[in-house]
Amino acid sequence: MKTLADFLNDLGARESGGKYKAFNKYGYAGKYQMGEAALIDSGYYKKASANYNNDWSGTFTGKDGVFSINDFLNNPHAQENAQIIFKKRQWGYLKAVGADKYVGQVINGIHITPSGLLAGAHLKGPGSVINYLKSNGKNNPKDAFGTSVESYIKKFSGYDVSDLCK
Repeated sequence: MKTLADFLNDLGARESGGKYKAFNKYGYAGKYQMGEAALIDSGYYKKASANYNNDWSGTFTGKDGVFSINDFLNNPHAQENAQIIFKKRQWGYLKAVGADKYVGQVINGIHITPSGLLAGAHLKGPGSVINYLKSNGKNNPKDAFGTSVESYIKKFSGYDVSDLCK
């Protein structure tokens, strides 16, 4: 079985080509293309408003020496830590919406696994994942680049992410 390290490596490769300094036109940053909400959840960033538009106008907390978006982009250690923390939070969100109850089921020929759910949530959030699951795969949200939740659930199925899902 593929490991957690494999999952993170493959997710980073899919998101940014594995480039820690990647920054896309929508303001997503780093190897994992994390936005403001993800960095808030992982404890690296604070924003005065609830408007998450990835303009990075908030304040970085200094965690792992990150005081700016450039610090984050230049700090692989912080990016890896932030991603682990964020994935643990995402698993909690997935459980809160009931997505974990679909583990072991097959939808559109795809085995639903914790790693697939985490990847789908990485792409479009837990709400989109549960909508996909509840619709038996008929509701398949896509990101701004046209990538679907289902494609991430399928591509990232079968990794051992048990350390994230406690």
